[in-house]
Amino acid sequence: MVISRLPELLPMEPVDIVLTKDTFEVLASEIRLTILKTLNERRMTVTELADALDLAKSTIHHHLQRLADAGFVAAGEDGHAWVYYALTPEGRALLEPHGSAWVRIILTAGLASLAGGVCALAAFLTAPVREVPVFPRPKGGGGLPVPEGPPVELLVAGVVLVVIGGALMTYAYVRWRNRRAAGDFPADRKAT
Repeated sequence: MVISRLPELLPMEPVDIVLTKDTFEVLASEIRLTILKTLNERRMTVTELADALDLAKSTIHHHLQRLADAGFVAAGEDGHAWVYYALTPEGRALLEPHGSAWVRIILTAGLASLAGGVCALAAFLTAPVREVPVFPRPKGGGGLPVPEGPPVELLVAGVVLVVIGGALMTYAYVRWRNRRAAGDFPADRKAT
């Protein structure tokens, strides 16, 4: 049986997986699930999978055939004698049902935190300064007028929120960049 070549696809969009009796049979094997999880890290040859999972090449090949027949794995050549196996969008959707949603959530939280920090800093910087008399001792005369500004807690909260927002946005960007570099976005792959 010939295994299909790796498809050249548009950027990964949500994939609907039809769960049939055959799909459940394919996913019922612990070895096949382990193969899917291993291929989620990077594409691999049969030999690399056999070494990583400590199984015979024939066993790996059999399970790859079942996964390919179900549409979860595809094979592609790199121009040499090696055949690399990789997850299809359906295979990736099994392991990461909401792949880019996590990045979006982190990015949204980062933007909200950053916006809150900027608002707190703006409130601190634009708050009016009042002069209030300060009495140095409980007994006796008047005190000197001392300027009283906005609470320092507002400045601290603003700075903390800006730092957290910046850190979350940086983390979301790095995670997105790493996923892109790992080939999670099939349109970015070069045809070989």
